Amino acid sequence: MLPELHPGHAEALLFDWDGTLVDSQYANYRAMADVLAPHGVTLQQEWFDARTGLSSADLIRTLAKEGGAGPDLPVEELVAARDVLFLANADRIEVHPEVAEVVHAHHGTLPMAVASGGARLIIETTMRYLPYQGLFTALVTRDEVRRGKPAPDIFLRAADALAVPPARCLVYEDSDEGIEAARTAGMAVIDVRPVTRRAP
Repeated sequence: MLPELHPGHAEALLFDWDGTLVDSQYANYRAMADVLAPHGVTLQQEWFDARTGLSSADLIRTLAKEGGAGPDLPVEELVAARDVLFLANADRIEVHPEVAEVVHAHHGTLPMAVASGGARLIIETTMRYLPYQGLFTALVTRDEVRRGKPAPDIFLRAADALAVPPARCLVYEDSDEGIEAARTAGMAVIDVRPVTRRAP
């Protein structure tokens, strides 16, 4: 395990999904861009990449708020269509091996949860193709909380599900919104981007 990913004295580990446990960035971008295009919206990947911590619905609303799309976009309809496109390619998603190593090294010794701004159906479906099945005590998604990241709700609910105080949890994240959410929840956090985005 890479030293910079070692959990130290943490008593529970919380993992973001997209970009942290799995390399799904381009697949997520392509699915979102393809559902927005018929509405006359061109989604720039650089803009999308800078907001990876947002849920699909929040991302569309942010796009409209910032003037990149009209305010009358059918958000729920677009999210559903995006999910269908993404799921069609779920078997092509791969793990980030450095983070996967952390999961496998601590399975059975520390309680672990996936705490994601993604949708439960997407994560559960994708997980079937990956070596993560049965390794997590809990899965908390945007579907189960009132506010998504950067609010702390997802992480706090995950800590509660693991019955571990927030201050004793460690979060693995790859987005600014997720890091803010973890810190607001009173949790330590490791930014995995220096590892997962390191050039080969």
